[in-house]
Amino acid sequence: MENELKKLLSMPNPLHFTEHQCEWLLDHIGDPNAEIRDNLVYSLLARGFSTEGFTTSQRKAIATRTTQRAQLFTGLNGSDNDNVFTRTFTALLGAILLETDSSKPFLTDNQTQTWIDWALKYLQIETDWRGYVPVKGWAHGIAHGSDLLAAAAAHPKITTAQLQQALDVVANVLAQQKKPFLDDEEERLAMIVLRVSQNPNHATGSISRFFNETDIIRWTDYTEHPHNNEAYYRVSSWKRLMMTLYFMAPSMQPTLLPLVTKYFQKMGYLD
Repeated sequence: MENELKKLLSMPNPLHFTEHQCEWLLDHIGDPNAEIRDNLVYSLLARGFSTEGFTTSQRKAIATRTTQRAQLFTGLNGSDNDNVFTRTFTALLGAILLETDSSKPFLTDNQTQTWIDWALKYLQIETDWRGYVPVKGWAHGIAHGSDLLAAAAAHPKITTAQLQQALDVVANVLAQQKKPFLDDEEERLAMIVLRVSQNPNHATGSISRFFNETDIIRWTDYTEHPHNNEAYYRVSSWKRLMMTLYFMAPSMQPTLLPLVTKYFQKMGYLD
C-alpha cells in the first residue's frame, strides 16, 4: 500500500483514492517514520482535501473516523515519546477539516463544535513542546496546535466567547513557556490572533485588550523575576509574536508599535 500511495505523489490533481487507501492514511497519521508521516500521509491528506481528490463520502468518513478516534489526545501523560507525532499530525488533519468545512461545509454540527472545543483545549494540555526531533522529524506540537486553533478561529460557527478563549489560550501558552522557541512557534501562535481579528464574530476591542493585558502580564513577570531565564524567554517570545503581527496585520500597527518599542527601550536597544 505504501508504494501504491507513493505513486500518487507524482500524479496530477485531482487525485483519486480508494477506501482502503483512505484507511491506510489514517492508520499512519502518526507514523514515527517522517517520510511516511509527513511526506506521504500528510501530503496526500492535504492534497485530497484541497483539490477535491476525496469524494464527499470520503471526506465525511475521514472526519467521522478521526473524530471518533480522538487521537489528538493520544498518550498525553507528561512524557516525551513518539505518541506526540500522532497528536500533532492529527492536529494538522483537524485544521484541514475545519478549513475545508469553512468554505464547503461537510462536517456535522457536532463534529464542528467538537473540533473547535478540542482546538481550544489541545494547546493548553500538550506537554511535549519539541520542534524538530532528530531522525524522526517534526513533532512541532505548539505550531501544529496553533494551526488547528487558527483554523477554528477562522470558522464561521465559532462563537464570540470561543474567540475570546482562543486569545486566552495564546496568552496561556506564553505563560507556560520554560524554554526558548526554536522553530517559528511565535509566528504560528500569531496566526491565531490574526484569525480571531478577521472573524466578524470577535468582540469589539478584544484584540487591543488582549495586547495590552498580555503585555502587562509579561512585563510584570519579567520584572518580578529579573534573574529568571524563563521569564526572559516568555517576554522575548511575546515581542516576536507582536512583531509578526505588526507586519502581517497593518491595522494592528497603531496598537503594536508602542508595545514593541517599549520592549526595545526596556532591553536597552533604544533610548
